[in-house]
Amino acid sequence: MNSKKYFVLALTVQLFIVGCAGKTRYVDPQRGSLVVSLGKINIQDFANAAQSLTQSLIEQVIAQGRLQRSDPNKPAILAISRIVNNTAQHVDMDLLIKKIRVELNRTGEVLTTTTLAYGGAEDPLAKQTQQYREFTGETQGAPLPDYTLTAKIIEDYARENRTRQTSYTFQMSLTNKDGLAIWEDEVVIVKAGTKSAVSW
Repeated sequence: MNSKKYFVLALTVQLFIVGCAGKTRYVDPQRGSLVVSLGKINIQDFANAAQSLTQSLIEQVIAQGRLQRSDPNKPAILAISRIVNNTAQHVDMDLLIKKIRVELNRTGEVLTTTTLAYGGAEDPLAKQTQQYREFTGETQGAPLPDYTLTAKIIEDYARENRTRQTSYTFQMSLTNKDGLAIWEDEVVIVKAGTKSAVSW
């Protein structure tokens, strides 16, 4: 095969691959039409659950003046406790928790500690700095959290004929220093599709 024929063949293959690839575009996660997967927790599922749970916590605890602080002149300190993923999927739970933390911090009533958390400090350098300041006597010790936040995600499947249904239950609890859950709520997200649309 001479070089000219080889070039034409290579160009044809490239055009075919590009043509089969289709178009890729950016989608606004707030307004765009996002892909929905029946057998997977999508990013919009995390966003919707986080928004609903945060709104519930703000309305039922913060807006009602039920938030207690160790120092009345400072925001309450929140630590993230155990987050349980009781699904068959490997997901980064920060897709849920980080959104909630951001919104709670924006209220000005809550601050999240990153040096004390279930499983270890989120920010090891901040933890080391804190320990050094305690060792040198610059501080008397890290403030203990006023509240801890726990969460759990549960999935469930159902089917009838060609229809498949998946539900994801997002549960959350806020516990005070006395070990009492002062707020609990859950959000259930249900998705359904036909057998031809999914492959389980």
